[in-house]
Amino acid sequence: MHDTLTPEDLRFTPPDLDERVVRTFVEAHWGKAGTYKRLSGERDQNFRLAAAEGQALVVKIASPVEDPALVDYQVQALRHIAASDPDLAVPRLHVSLAGNNVETLIHEGAPHAVRLLSFVPGVPLQQFDTLSLEAVRQVGRLQARLCRALQGFSHPADTHFMPWDALNGLVVSPALRHGYLPPDLEAACAPHLQRLESVSLPRMREFPVQVIHNDGHRGNVMCDPEDPSRVTGVIDFGDLARRPIVTDLATSLTSFIGHSDRPLLIAATLLGGFREIMPVPDGQVELLYDAILTRAILTVQLLTYRVKHTDVPKSVGDIDLIESIVNLQTMLAIDPAQFLETVTS
Repeated sequence: MHDTLTPEDLRFTPPDLDERVVRTFVEAHWGKAGTYKRLSGERDQNFRLAAAEGQALVVKIASPVEDPALVDYQVQALRHIAASDPDLAVPRLHVSLAGNNVETLIHEGAPHAVRLLSFVPGVPLQQFDTLSLEAVRQVGRLQARLCRALQGFSHPADTHFMPWDALNGLVVSPALRHGYLPPDLEAACAPHLQRLESVSLPRMREFPVQVIHNDGHRGNVMCDPEDPSRVTGVIDFGDLARRPIVTDLATSLTSFIGHSDRPLLIAATLLGGFREIMPVPDGQVELLYDAILTRAILTVQLLTYRVKHTDVPKSVGDIDLIESIVNLQTMLAIDPAQFLETVTS
């Protein structure tokens, strides 16, 4: 089970094309020109394009090692959402002049899948130090709408290996179990990892599944910069997975729970917002604590892996990794029984 890993296995290999190459390609295939600003990306190279006619767009360039089926998976998921919930604030695809969702840019002999998407207005929640309960409630509602919109959607690639899939076994694998957590946290997590491996992860894998967004963290949830309590949408569909809804809830709560002195209230509020739109499937809330803990451990492991083995922006180690460690420490300090009582009351 994942005895060894490489950056290629995890696909943390975004391309690095010259902006002039991208600009020329987009003008030729979409007829869009304007000002480019580079955005971050774990697997894709991304630009914000302020088009001449006033549109705000995102150009996504996939790595040559990315399976074309995975790009199509994201494309078809966005098309499905647009059809099932047209008002949901997620990126929308812009077809090319030839009528295609994806165009292929050949650079130095390597193919790069290129997409053009709408820019979801707002700024990421992570730009704000505090997290209002109203924003958390709205995130829960947004997650529920996404889950509801994705019900019934399937794709041949929806069972692919995804590094950020908390149930793929990576969190308890020999490849990441040692050396990718701070020593004190590795010791503290050891008994939890034993429980997760032997009890909780197998139980979670038995739950009903559907395609989920799987990436609703503070960096991907957008809000009004003048009123951060108003959530404006969610971005980044690169981590789609066919998993139980509890893992989608856990992704957001792992990110949010360390940014409040009331983590239990954060969890209860997000669940409350979710339930305003749809119920959480039977039996899944009782494993929410372990789902969050799994995601929290995996986040520290994978961010540490990226810092150690890939060329990442300094902010990944100085900000993202430190925040993920705080989130994990917060979860370890919470009593599981008290957590369950709070979120089920």
